[in-house]
Amino acid sequence: MSEQGAQVLVIEVEKESVETLKTVLGASGHSVNVASSAKEGLQMLKDIHCAVAITELRMLDMSGLELVRAIRNLDPHISVIVVAPYLFINSAVEAMEEGAFGYITKPFNPSEIRIVVEHAYERYLLIDEASKKSYYHSLSILDALTGVYNHRYFHEALDKEVARAKRYPQHFCLAMIDIDDFKKYNDENGHLAGDELLRNLTNLFVRSVRNVDTVFRYGGEEFVIMMVETNKKGALLACERILNLVRLSLPTTVSMGIADFPQDATEKEIFIDKADKALYQAKNAGKNKICLA
Repeated sequence: MSEQGAQVLVIEVEKESVETLKTVLGASGHSVNVASSAKEGLQMLKDIHCAVAITELRMLDMSGLELVRAIRNLDPHISVIVVAPYLFINSAVEAMEEGAFGYITKPFNPSEIRIVVEHAYERYLLIDEASKKSYYHSLSILDALTGVYNHRYFHEALDKEVARAKRYPQHFCLAMIDIDDFKKYNDENGHLAGDELLRNLTNLFVRSVRNVDTVFRYGGEEFVIMMVETNKKGALLACERILNLVRLSLPTTVSMGIADFPQDATEKEIFIDKADKALYQAKNAGKNKICLA
């Protein structure tokens, strides 16, 4: 993330929420602007170059979904984050379908605010760079087949997450995933079917993780999911859910290996190796399993 921090617009009526967001984001180096209505917020976005907009879904002068659409129409580069009470997550998901980047739940969790905004700002910077010099093409950070980040960008993202975890002492996990008997599936069904399976699996992974987590294609039929601010117990629960969804909905199974930072390693290459060895332990134990480092 840029050391300068982001220009953030908060569109919110509730003063206590505004103060909490200003405190958390200000401490993270971001500049916070505030609007108390949708109309005022849209006007400010025309006057101020903001990277991130955080908006309450229950504005008086415009519905949350209408506001998300209006911001996206004004500048599709802006990363829009919606604020939703925990019991109304479905409303936040609807907003994401309209183009919002992600959501923050109420009651507020300072760590969630900080992480979601940092990821939103990183997304904004990537897109901004892309518009200037074809960044996605020149650096090739996306996997062409599946649309998720590729092996190259995995290492860049992992470097950032290791630095972040050391700066704010916390756990995060890597889940290494390999499709079981993929060569056999390709031989029996053809490479086009194999490509379709890779895309379907990727979509399942992306839908199954939180919006602050990231899916990468590590290579071939191997993937990595980076789960931030998650310990091994939480990562295991998430991976068990993914393992069961694959069994139920796709004509294959997967094997998974999980490593925890800093529990299993504090150095990047050792950390990757721990997750990789856990994966191959799962493969050697009969496949369709999860093993822990």
